Amino acid sequence: MLEFRVFLDKKLIISTTISKGRVTIGRSSENDIVLQDNHISRLHVVIEQDSNEFRLYDRSSNGLLLDGRRVTDNALLPHQCRLDIYPFEIDCLLRNEDTTLPLLKKDIPLVQKSKENPLNMTSQPGATTYHFGMIVGESPRMKNIYQLIEDVANTTATVLIRGDHGTGKELVAQAIHEVSQRREKPFIAVNCAAIPLDLVESELFGYEKGAFTGAQKAQKGKVEEADGGTLFLDEIGELSQAAQAKFLRFIQSKSFMRLGSARETLVDTRIVTATNKDLERSVKDGTFRADLYYRIKVVQIILPPLRERSEDIPLLIRHILQKLKKELNISSDPVITPEAINHLRNGKWPGNIRQLENVIYSTLIRSHPYYVIDEETLLSDSNTWSGTQDSIEESPIDTINKSLLIQVLKENHWDTSIAADILKVSRGTIYYKLKKYGIDIQALSRF
Repeated sequence: MLEFRVFLDKKLIISTTISKGRVTIGRSSENDIVLQDNHISRLHVVIEQDSNEFRLYDRSSNGLLLDGRRVTDNALLPHQCRLDIYPFEIDCLLRNEDTTLPLLKKDIPLVQKSKENPLNMTSQPGATTYHFGMIVGESPRMKNIYQLIEDVANTTATVLIRGDHGTGKELVAQAIHEVSQRREKPFIAVNCAAIPLDLVESELFGYEKGAFTGAQKAQKGKVEEADGGTLFLDEIGELSQAAQAKFLRFIQSKSFMRLGSARETLVDTRIVTATNKDLERSVKDGTFRADLYYRIKVVQIILPPLRERSEDIPLLIRHILQKLKKELNISSDPVITPEAINHLRNGKWPGNIRQLENVIYSTLIRSHPYYVIDEETLLSDSNTWSGTQDSIEESPIDTINKSLLIQVLKENHWDTSIAADILKVSRGTIYYKLKKYGIDIQALSRF
């Protein structure tokens, strides 16, 4: 049994285990591992079993490296090695059917008790943050999700991604797109809650010149922009009944009509949706169409909240610190103590990965100029994440009631961007609240 992890630009794009005596790698879709790049030969590498060993054969025109050495014709495959097939890097692991060997990484120490030895989380020798696309984590539940992403990527099945706010639903949608054969085509993301009710049809399906006042030229909709690629509809549960009917028709026929047009347009667009709503309850109470529900839920991926995969938190911390080092233009590598890591692992994280990132961001700024996250600095602002779930403070989105929203909008000339900044939420959240409370901003702005 061979386990392969394929990296491109240091990001994991393929993770697979193959249990057979002959494995092929190359550009052709007939290979077991397909590498889409012009530098790759149609059949680049053949790995064949010989008794209890595997031998690698170079069948390419551009060659390859095995653990840094060029393979001239063939070579015995070590139990654990790296293949360099430009521009890809492949970690290869030979496993017995009942034995798992360690991967090419070093574990992050978690129980070290010395404040004099903080952990450098951005440059540990030999350490690798494992990704599937931009998703980080190696817990069993995340590995199951990676496998499901691979299984569904090259099908035409619609996918429904479910999970709490901040669990990475859009990242999973992007991973499905990047692993699929559609990766060279557009990935278009739409937040359904951010589209005003009267603009849903034109936003999704486009319009012709003169279709309505102000339509001075024809405009493609998101469905058409994603032709050949993937359309990701986040917060699908927020679509109106009218929009649900039109979208259902599109999923069934793969065709649509622009607003103001009498001509059908046929597209090849993969549909991935996401929600954190209880769609089953919405179907029962009649606010979400049952036929659309079953159409979008051909394959379902459920993302666990961060508190249920706390073993991934050290990997996430490393990834976040690497990202923040670039964003904050920090010359030295930020470090974090083992005590701080243990506190973060024990957090409840109602806001999930997004909240973890915000906490690390805040703590890193407060640790200036040394950029050492220790227990004292971390816990000085821990009331929003370290308590029990029952005592978690409300997030900004939960504290915005109807009167507050109208007051802020009125004081700022009904500018939704300014209101979003003042209330510390996204503009999409403002539109979501307007829709939820039935606020007609155009009507109110006249008074």
